[in-house]
Amino acid sequence: MNTKSFWQKSVLCAVSAVFGLGLLTFSGVSAQAAEPTPVVPFEKLFAKERGDSKVLRFNGFSGEIPNKRIKELLRSGPILGDRVLLSEDVAVYFPDGYIVQSRAQLAKYIPSPGLKPFQVLSRDNLVKNPRYKLVKEFDGVLGRECARVAYGNGFASMRINRAGVMSLITETPGLYDAVMDENTTTYDVTSAVKPVFIGNKGLVPDLIRLCQTGTGKIAGTLTAQK
Repeated sequence: MNTKSFWQKSVLCAVSAVFGLGLLTFSGVSAQAAEPTPVVPFEKLFAKERGDSKVLRFNGFSGEIPNKRIKELLRSGPILGDRVLLSEDVAVYFPDGYIVQSRAQLAKYIPSPGLKPFQVLSRDNLVKNPRYKLVKEFDGVLGRECARVAYGNGFASMRINRAGVMSLITETPGLYDAVMDENTTTYDVTSAVKPVFIGNKGLVPDLIRLCQTGTGKIAGTLTAQK
């Protein structure tokens, strides 16, 4: 059995198991899934690249993710397969069989094909990340920034688009800045319809409050909490 076939069958089994559990523990989502729900960020752009109109939606059944788009099975806690990395390097999370979160890391430079991060020794081991262009699409896809705070060694911000999708963006210095002798920014984007699925309970409520009140920023620096 080739590797691709193995992954495809593995993810179908994992999704089926998670879906079965979801019927018992998260029945309320089934009704939601039958209704139009917000599109996962960047999906329309990816569909345009592929030349089709098939997009993933929040609360959409994970079994509808095309096998050809599954790049890797990821693990969340003890379960392998409740999160998958798509071919576009966006991870989607479906703990109860339905997509509730997406995550993407956008760095200007990434290791050359076949290399791991620890194998990068010089600029010859790096290539420009073609997905970095998505940063220019933040306003249109994620909504305009409504809150920003100093966070760790960078910044964190919140965006909420017209469909109600919330996106937490953390900005940190590029991992390979020293190698490239260049100052770049890496963006980690976590999106969900409900704050609970974004994660960072020490930061997200404050950012949402700032977006709601329109004050826009918090004085001081917040430390990382999950």
